[in-house]
Amino acid sequence: MKAITCKGKHAELCQAIATGHKEDALQMIYAFFRSEDNTDSYSISLLTMVRELLEESDSDELYRMRIRMRSSGDRVFINMAQFVWAFETGGYRVAAETLAGKCLSEMAKLKRSMQEFLDEEGLSKATEMAGLRIREAARILRLYYASAKDGDACDKIDEINLEMTRVFLFANASAMSEDLMKAAKCANRKDDTMIRDRYCREIIQSYADVVDRIEKSNDFSREDYEILPAIKYACETLADTDDANPKLLKRVNRILEDKD
Repeated sequence: MKAITCKGKHAELCQAIATGHKEDALQMIYAFFRSEDNTDSYSISLLTMVRELLEESDSDELYRMRIRMRSSGDRVFINMAQFVWAFETGGYRVAAETLAGKCLSEMAKLKRSMQEFLDEEGLSKATEMAGLRIREAARILRLYYASAKDGDACDKIDEINLEMTRVFLFANASAMSEDLMKAAKCANRKDDTMIRDRYCREIIQSYADVVDRIEKSNDFSREDYEILPAIKYACETLADTDDANPKLLKRVNRILEDKD
């Protein structure tokens, strides 16, 4: 599994597990239980789960946990994903598999709770940050299943991840275009050309104006350039359909060649 950079209050614990320092990790957990920092609503359950997985490769607490927005679902999900990486990297394969399975099974319910939260509270900077944490957690979880060569799990993550991105990050063009492309590739792997082409058309309809913006501007926009691979993929995929746009593809390729 590829290396990641762990972040958040439990990043040091993740590193201890990843490097195989089990006793140090357990001491960190016990110290946190005694500290004045354990004031959030989720860390006690989260670290109880980690302790049980370290000691027994299974956890009663894990089966009681629910990843929901009203219970800091974004923070719980990113921490659990980082612990999946830590367990896998540290050689705790059974613990990693157990925790990853829990994360995967909770994703659809997390998405529904995101929508409920949005309907009640509305969009804000906080929901944007939550969306970014959830998207990063999905990325880490997908890395785990990709390394395990579990294509079905990867496809499920790509599909639900797009749905979650639509909830909190629909205004983030870079994230949306990339996740639409991932979902289109997922549909292609399943030979579902109708869904694949629908996502590709959405990419072009929503983001083709980026090409105009880049061509007319002298200023570099990282976000605009990050959208180009999705437009390129969509144009290439639709090349033999009624939605073909060879001129747009040529313009995208020209920009990418100039950038190189």
